[in-house]
Amino acid sequence: MKLDCKIKIQNRQRTNGLSTLKSAKGVIGLAKSNNDEWVLIVRLFKDTNATQYKLRENVQSLLHKCINNGMATIQIKVPSHDIQLSEANVESLKTLLSSIRLASTGNNLPSSIKSTSINIVEKLQRPILQLIINQAIDYPTLKGFPSTLEKLIINSSHLRTPVDRRIFTLKNLHTLDLSDNNITELPSNMEMNHLHTLIIRSNQLKSFPNTFKCPILKNLDLSQNQLEKIDLTILNLNTLERLNLSSNKIKFIPRQILRLLSQLQVFNIASNLIRFIPNCLASSGTRLHTFHYAENPLITEKSITCRRFNITLVELGLRAVIKYRIPYDFKTLPRTLCFLLDEYEICAHCALPCLTNFGEIIVPKQLSAIGVTVHVTAANQSFSIPVQERYCSIKCFNYGLKRAGMIQM
Repeated sequence: MKLDCKIKIQNRQRTNGLSTLKSAKGVIGLAKSNNDEWVLIVRLFKDTNATQYKLRENVQSLLHKCINNGMATIQIKVPSHDIQLSEANVESLKTLLSSIRLASTGNNLPSSIKSTSINIVEKLQRPILQLIINQAIDYPTLKGFPSTLEKLIINSSHLRTPVDRRIFTLKNLHTLDLSDNNITELPSNMEMNHLHTLIIRSNQLKSFPNTFKCPILKNLDLSQNQLEKIDLTILNLNTLERLNLSSNKIKFIPRQILRLLSQLQVFNIASNLIRFIPNCLASSGTRLHTFHYAENPLITEKSITCRRFNITLVELGLRAVIKYRIPYDFKTLPRTLCFLLDEYEICAHCALPCLTNFGEIIVPKQLSAIGVTVHVTAANQSFSIPVQERYCSIKCFNYGLKRAGMIQM
């Protein structure tokens, strides 16, 4: 048997437990030597030859505390080497360690464990980790994509809808760039567990798929498309740190954007149809530090957009659900109330939730006052941005009007 993973070999006598060596891609496996004893074969792809370790009564210990994360360490007695494994398939790693434990005590291995040829291991080629396609003729229509790919770039290749689903089955992929194509929609039920960068710039996307699972996605670039709103699927990518939605047709920024995207640091909404921004983007206490908003038809004057203060039992009930963090879904509450609970904004003065009854004003603010760097293009463009503030009561509303220099109620 053999296992592809990252390997670091550390000499315990020379390093005294410390090492500056980095892990490298390689293969580790079990083989039978000439005297019919099991040996451990280790080869880094950057090296030509493989290293053999005797196993019988030569394994000091197996460290497997992090085995469920694909990590383990095999400590050999002679020579005194620590073989550190990472990014390994969990089930294969468990099988390898149990086989090493049996071989080290002289027991027979299960018949399912086959000996690996040393010659085959030494002839293995380094896996293809990156593939760049810049023209349609290079697209591997028949051959398919190497399963070991970690970075895939397909630019200017006339890629159309439906997008090749084989791309989204690459389990090791961490960077995917599909810029400058003709994609109008992405496949539904996408799931890419290792993807941290997704770039689909300069396409014809009109919406985002309803189901999109990327648990560690940090960088999403959907600029220069045809998006008209920021879909809830995007807001559910709660690990996002950089979001680029510039040059689309988006009219509104969801009020709950920073509540759902709590890790967001860089947000680009330039060249859209935005007239004002929600108060959450102008509030302190978030991770946001860079905001691009140039070339939007922003409102230039102060105004009152809503004045509704008839507090109802529904409003009080919804506030209680939020305050006490009561779980809810479409089975326990009407769909309209669930949407209100998902999209509420807090009062700009007292921080109480504003749901069905509130006052609303638009006033200019400078985000630099809360430590956010803003980017503009025109030299004469103001750094003040129209912010839509909500207030939960007449008292708070009058406070907002006074602060904005407007006539109080």
